Amino acid sequence: MRFIIAVILGGIMLFGWGTVSHILLGLQDKTIKSVPNEAAVMSALKTNITDPGFYFMPGIDMTKTPTFEEQAVWMQKYADGPTAIVVYQPAGEIAMSPKRFGTQFGTNLAVALVIGIILAFASVGFARGVIITTLIGVAGWVAILVPYWNWYRFPNEFVAASLVDQAAGFFLAGLVMAFILKKRTAVSEPSPPAARPVVPAEPPAATPEA
Repeated sequence: MRFIIAVILGGIMLFGWGTVSHILLGLQDKTIKSVPNEAAVMSALKTNITDPGFYFMPGIDMTKTPTFEEQAVWMQKYADGPTAIVVYQPAGEIAMSPKRFGTQFGTNLAVALVIGIILAFASVGFARGVIITTLIGVAGWVAILVPYWNWYRFPNEFVAASLVDQAAGFFLAGLVMAFILKKRTAVSEPSPPAARPVVPAEPPAATPEA
């Protein structure tokens, strides 16, 4: 039962921190810039892109193996710049719908479940549980955001803000989950009193005969 409680409270903590981080503090959001002359750019997107997807510019056709010459041309375009990433959806939708919040909370519960399993297997105390949980978050940041920074040139400030967001969220979740799932010290039962050694009785002294 305490495992289930820890997972639920951990998910709530992650979700609550995400709300504070993005809506109140804007750690990552403040690093995102608006596009100048957005109307013209949006019009160009609608005119030239019809299918939703992940687009990279300058692009190269990866549906087939590019030739050496095609790769050389692409690498020169990439070196000359500019470069851009576009996650494109031709149709709009509600930005903050209940469905999105529900999906996010479900994701946070799934993450808390993984943390709970790790803490249960580790069987450690409170302090180590908090450290382990925080390191799980940092490991996720290193595994995902650092390669994005390296290969896709994600901005430094966005990647740094993501580290703060990730580490803080997992630290707070760790405070709750590690406290609930910490290893309990077994209460030792009082030992029975030591048995007194049994001293054999001496035989009665012989009575001298008259």
